[in-house]
Amino acid sequence: MKKKALLWVAGLAATTGGALGFTDNETQVRAAENNIISQSVTPTEVSSTSSRGLFAESVDSILSEDRSLQITEGFNLGSTSISGVGTPGKEVSISYLYQSAFVTTRVDDQGKWQAIIPRLEVGQALFLIDSGIGGKPAFAIYELWPSKLTERNFDKVTTNTNTVTGSGGYPGVELEVEFSVKVGNQLKMIKSSGIVDQDGNFEIPIVNQAVGDYAISAQQKWNGAIFGETGSTGYLNFFVKVVEGIEKPTVNAVSGKETKVTGKGKQGAKVRVQASGQEIGTATVDQNGIFEVTIPAQKMGNELQITQEEDKDVSESTKVIVEQEVPEVTSELKEGMTTISGTASPGADVAVWTGAVAPVANVKSDVITGQWTATVPALIGGNTVQVSASLGLNQIKASVRYGIELGGITELRAIISGERVKVTGSGSPGATLNVRAGGNLVGTTTVNDTGKFELLIMRTVEGEKLSVSQTKNGLNSVVVETLVLKGIDAPSNIDIVTANSTKVSGKGKPGATVSVKVNGQEIGTGQVKDDGSFEVTIPSQLEGTKLSITQKDGGDESAAVVVTVISAQLTKPTIDDYYVNAAYIRGTAPAGAVRVTLTIDGKVTKIGTISADGKYMIYANDVAALKVAGANFEIFVTDANGQRSEVAMGTVKGLSSLVVNPYRAGQANVTGTVEDNVERIAVYDKAGTILRYGQINADGTFRIYVSGFAAMQVAGDNFTVRALNSTGIIAQATATILP
Repeated sequence: MKKKALLWVAGLAATTGGALGFTDNETQVRAAENNIISQSVTPTEVSSTSSRGLFAESVDSILSEDRSLQITEGFNLGSTSISGVGTPGKEVSISYLYQSAFVTTRVDDQGKWQAIIPRLEVGQALFLIDSGIGGKPAFAIYELWPSKLTERNFDKVTTNTNTVTGSGGYPGVELEVEFSVKVGNQLKMIKSSGIVDQDGNFEIPIVNQAVGDYAISAQQKWNGAIFGETGSTGYLNFFVKVVEGIEKPTVNAVSGKETKVTGKGKQGAKVRVQASGQEIGTATVDQNGIFEVTIPAQKMGNELQITQEEDKDVSESTKVIVEQEVPEVTSELKEGMTTISGTASPGADVAVWTGAVAPVANVKSDVITGQWTATVPALIGGNTVQVSASLGLNQIKASVRYGIELGGITELRAIISGERVKVTGSGSPGATLNVRAGGNLVGTTTVNDTGKFELLIMRTVEGEKLSVSQTKNGLNSVVVETLVLKGIDAPSNIDIVTANSTKVSGKGKPGATVSVKVNGQEIGTGQVKDDGSFEVTIPSQLEGTKLSITQKDGGDESAAVVVTVISAQLTKPTIDDYYVNAAYIRGTAPAGAVRVTLTIDGKVTKIGTISADGKYMIYANDVAALKVAGANFEIFVTDANGQRSEVAMGTVKGLSSLVVNPYRAGQANVTGTVEDNVERIAVYDKAGTILRYGQINADGTFRIYVSGFAAMQVAGDNFTVRALNSTGIIAQATATILP
């Protein structure tokens, strides 16, 4: 808490407000031996002045109207001698207020007197009265109180405040506040108090109050006696103003997968996120009123409390229940694909839509990783894909809609044919194809069911540029450009050429001459037969060689068709590590492969799929023979002609090494070590429910934060740690919670 500043000058203390200086009706302020005392004098009424210096004391005094009896020196903390002025010859009796006199002294001829008294303590009041012949008796009261607190000693109080705090008080002073509490339809006044600590600070619990200048009243006591500013009816309370507090933040929904809490708040405010009474993240609201707090991923159903604060003003909390994660599609979505994969909450029922009213696939996400894969009808470009995940009644989450990319325009040609130009190529089945020249639409057609298109346009200018695009279900493809050529169509239906091939065969224009070139050098020619077929003899070529094949009729030569020489036999596929109980066998297929096959002991067991990037996967979790570590299996691929690759041999790996260090109830983390093939680490309670994923360090050690989970606090209960990678669970260990 902030402390009030003191300015010390020549043994005196001065503070804001003049309590320790000089005013029109004040006498000099003197420094006590250890503390500061302020003295004020009022002719007719009780006068109260208060020092705001830390731990300084103030003196309140009452004098007779003629001021004929006064203390001029010695009235300060710890003093045992006082002196003053009075009427010569009179006797001055000194007592504690409302008690018998404990000392009597006489005023000398000079009008001065002096007395030895008990040591002065805080909270004491001296009563002086003179007696003698003639005149009305004079009296005076001198009081010694701790420094008096005012509203300025309080920290700002807002509608969010449930503890009033402040500083600059005298240690041991009791501060009592009174405020209203609504009970039913009535407001009742409640009191609460606190003691100023040794540093001058205080803290008093209250109930949140509404805005108001007089919402909270306060009074102070010393040894049970009330003191403070005085009025005609005695000591008065002072009031603490309540102002409007900072509002609670607006928070977006949070799922079990997310590691951020986002929302809106007051610019510059500090946002705190708590779970189970523990702070799990903080951030500052940016200049646009947006905040983003990084947190550990939370278990679905957990409650988060989010507050924002400015200075010491803390808002009410916004409570958010962690929801199941929103499902996502993570695989490519291209026309013609038949496999979709993604993520959802572990163990969720996933439904997939690809444009129809009813879902086309229903699968279950992995109970550990949440990953899922679905086989669907061939995707149609321009349609959308959406998935939903369900964990039971009223626990359904839908993904965003994902667009399916149109198949690109390929094999585009524009050849002069008589008085027209024939435009041909491949596109997305059912798409509308548009051809433009100079920005003007010159032709349109529909791509047929096989993905081919052909149209004639009224153009005959060789070298003119055409722009071709396709539209389907409101989705536009990339524009492709081509030049109008004088010539004939390129050869088609070219068979594959392997490193053992000595012939190139295909279809062409009857009577045309077919030429095969490598790096511009012709290596073979042949004539197209009347049935449109041709066969050109060539020397065998190395794998990877690119053959350029054209046909020529008279002065017209076609565009080239490029064919890449492939291996005489497909190379064998690769096999990723496969562990006991993994869901899929995965790996990479060589170029040209269209199908992947799993065999065990020479028998075909499963057929898998190959994606466009050459990756394959085969579902094998239901194959009993692969449930045993050390079991062997074979993988081979086949090309479009049915030609098999070499066989790749695989072995089922046992569970990876996993060491869990001893864990005792109350520890913050479960720790241990894993092998370097582990990608994720997770802890489960004795019922098998996942509690949290952890962190794997570069040196193979891991740490899983479990503080706050009741399931990890019961000595004697078991828990399980599982190590995972993309294939699934590759190691697990069960341990007991130690006392």
